[in-house]
Amino acid sequence: MAMADVVETTLAGMGFELVEARASGGGRHLSIFIDREGGITVDHCADVSRQLSRVFEVEGIDYDRLEVSSP
Repeated sequence: MAMADVVETTLAGMGFELVEARASGGGRHLSIFIDREGGITVDHCADVSRQLSRVFEVEGIDYDRLEVSSP
């Protein structure tokens, strides 16, 4: 499964919308932009980051840096 598909599925299950997913640095730096009705807090970004880290490990998605923020 492609990284964007994994992210979108995970976010949907958490009640968030994927706005954009970018990979740079040869795919080693992942930037994920999320949104939801009512806005995004720093705690939301931290929760999503922790969950995506777990999912990426299970899915075998290799990266060096994960950044989660709102657009």
